Amino acid sequence: MKNVLFVAPTTYQIPLTENIEKKFKYLSEICNLHIFAFSNEKNHLKIGDTKLYLYKKVKNRILNYLKIFFLSVFMLPSVIKENNIEIISYQDPVSSFFSIFVLRLRNIKTKIIIETHGDFIETLSLEKNLLFPSIYKKVFISMAKYTLDKADKLRTVSSSTEAQVREINQNKEITRFPAWVDFDNYKDIEPVRENNKDFKILFIGSVTDRKKPHLIVEALNNIKSKEIKLFIVGPMPNESYLTKLKELVKRYSLEEQVIFTGSVDRKSVMEHYAETNLMILPSVSEGLARVIFESQVAACPVLVTDAPGMGDIVIDGQTGYIFESNNLESLTNKIQEIKNNYEEAIHVGNNAKDFILSNYSADNFKFSFQKLFDTA
Repeated sequence: MKNVLFVAPTTYQIPLTENIEKKFKYLSEICNLHIFAFSNEKNHLKIGDTKLYLYKKVKNRILNYLKIFFLSVFMLPSVIKENNIEIISYQDPVSSFFSIFVLRLRNIKTKIIIETHGDFIETLSLEKNLLFPSIYKKVFISMAKYTLDKADKLRTVSSSTEAQVREINQNKEITRFPAWVDFDNYKDIEPVRENNKDFKILFIGSVTDRKKPHLIVEALNNIKSKEIKLFIVGPMPNESYLTKLKELVKRYSLEEQVIFTGSVDRKSVMEHYAETNLMILPSVSEGLARVIFESQVAACPVLVTDAPGMGDIVIDGQTGYIFESNNLESLTNKIQEIKNNYEEAIHVGNNAKDFILSNYSADNFKFSFQKLFDTA
């Protein structure tokens, strides 16, 4: 088997979650797996057949970029040499810039795969409080042009992420398959949503302008039904956006209907899926969100925008519902239509579960990476 190193800005918790351990176990069946990433503390360890090189993440954005540069120059080449790494897989084209620049400058002969799991140009400007977002965008595009050009293989997770890569690089071969999702726990969720006193809507994801949960709040104000409850679940990285969102809830007197939970553990997420009547993701930009897969496997009806990528797994009226991106009237009408015809929505939710389990699996994920490594 080939020696493969995954390099990512991801922050792992130690001990690893059951989900991550399972992912690493599957990948370890097709390669000698090494992980170079971040954690709450510096930690070099081996879990099962996986070697992890974890470094403490710095909260300050500028200092963290400097740390990534330091690790790329001084630490990563040592890990490559020590483990005779043949293939390096990077999680996105931007954060990989320093590392790839150093590898090519030092003429280190490894194959390079660049993955893209979402919008790597607009995401930061939409999710973070940046002073000069236009400057960041120009810098990100320049970095991505360099890294994509230097890569041996590219991997995207959806039609939208593939299209974004194609705008920057027309020549490289692209392999496309979804990100890791462990369906085993979600497929066995026992739904209790039909017993709800209220109609429960779930938004799950980063509470940011890119994900646009405020559109759901606006729709609730239009519908004016006390029966509807909205649960907003997920991290809240943009304080400015969060403040405006809470002010909107207060302005419409929806404090009793809109519940902010923040980030929750996996067990709580599964409970939400079991109880939810409708999961809504109003994102204007999305790779192929894991929460869509999870909701569908739990037979929870989903409503998403027509943004590129969503249609890869959501077929309107068959495996979910679609409304026009950034269109409040379209969203409002769809929510009312689904609520008023909920027996049909239950049928759509069950169809979605069958569709995902029939077409996506952990084995498919493993075999797709096997093919990618074999041809790198």
